[in-house]
Amino acid sequence: MVRLCTIDLDGTLFDKDKNISEENKKAIQMAKENGCKIVLASGRPFQGILPTLKQLNLCSKEDYVICYNGAKILNVGTLNEIYSTTISGKTIKEIYTKSKGLGTNFHAFRQNEELITDVDNPYTDVEIRINKIPRTIVDFKEICDEDKFLKCMMVSCDQKITAAMERLEPQYYEQYSVVRSSKIFLEFLNKETNKGNALKVLAEFLDIPLSDTMAIGDAGNDLAMIETARIGVAMENAFAEIKKAANYITASNEASGVAEALNHFINQRKF
Repeated sequence: MVRLCTIDLDGTLFDKDKNISEENKKAIQMAKENGCKIVLASGRPFQGILPTLKQLNLCSKEDYVICYNGAKILNVGTLNEIYSTTISGKTIKEIYTKSKGLGTNFHAFRQNEELITDVDNPYTDVEIRINKIPRTIVDFKEICDEDKFLKCMMVSCDQKITAAMERLEPQYYEQYSVVRSSKIFLEFLNKETNKGNALKVLAEFLDIPLSDTMAIGDAGNDLAMIETARIGVAMENAFAEIKKAANYITASNEASGVAEALNHFINQRKF
């Protein structure tokens, strides 16, 4: 029995226009009625996920959300923090310098969830637009080493992010959790931070064994979550490595693939 299912948003629950299909909404409601706790798991900040939580009626004291690719887990109804991880200001400055050397733009989220960048750019504008949050322009050289951050991101076009990943020294992958959450976003988090670890932490908190869990996603930041859950589901539009790791490949985000997976494994009805 699947008692806990984590679901990614962009490229998974959302279609290309950031809408949720009626099929997905109905399947989520039915899964809840069948005793499965639905948890949204996204790289987005809480404010960027909140409208979707409200839309899906996932805002009670019994509901939880995974934000910042696993850097923070919150009880939605109480806003109590269940778990969080951070990286230091010293780390932020190091990765900022590397980002500039690789020719990418850069932004970061402070522990208080403030979005900061050094210059206006179209990729940070995407973050602002989809999450409906402001940004602050700062001089990264003035950040204190002991300051705390949830994550930082190299942001640029697909080609530049791909090139940056190829040129990034192995030490970065060894010291940090490095995940590509979209074609234009490469994220750096605490080494222990990923959606898979967040799923483990939340499952233990809720006293649900991992054998009763499922995860649905499409991008690099979903890989650990899909590998951790007993049933890992990749969207048809998922990155190749996500499909390879998954137990099941569902329809694309444009064809209500979340509903297909929920109906197949939880709701026991044909899509």
